[in-house]
Amino acid sequence: MILRKFKNKDTKNVASLVGDTFAMFNSKEGDKKAIRNYIEFYKTNDIDKVKKIFAKSTIFFVAVDNGKIVGMVRGNSNRIFNLFVLGSYHKKGIGTKLLNKFEMESKKNKSNVIKIRSSLFAFNFYKKMGYKKSTGIRLFKGIKVHPMKKIIT
Repeated sequence: MILRKFKNKDTKNVASLVGDTFAMFNSKEGDKKAIRNYIEFYKTNDIDKVKKIFAKSTIFFVAVDNGKIVGMVRGNSNRIFNLFVLGSYHKKGIGTKLLNKFEMESKKNKSNVIKIRSSLFAFNFYKKMGYKKSTGIRLFKGIKVHPMKKIIT
């Protein structure tokens, strides 16, 4: 398994990974319409919309196993937008490696804090990785999230 920078040609595979993984693990974490909209956005055939969203990420890495993208993390120096790992690859350290890579890149960019709107499913993962809850559970575009942050030095 290798970590590498995201390439535009990865867009469709990464979008599918996000949509499929969200559907599997987060589909009960918000109102049905918001969940459906999120999944449909990433499962869309309008890949140009996804490319526009992905282009907002200044930090973007994928985890690749035997040529298959099995995980991803994207955001900017002080905020993680997405971190997903295929379900069959959970508990293998891929999420940890992606998060560590993201944090190292944030440090290079002189950031000293990283924020995330964690899913309820991923909350304990981020807690284990040193993130602390900022507030209680909130709704973000109809989806339940747990705002968290980590001071990085």
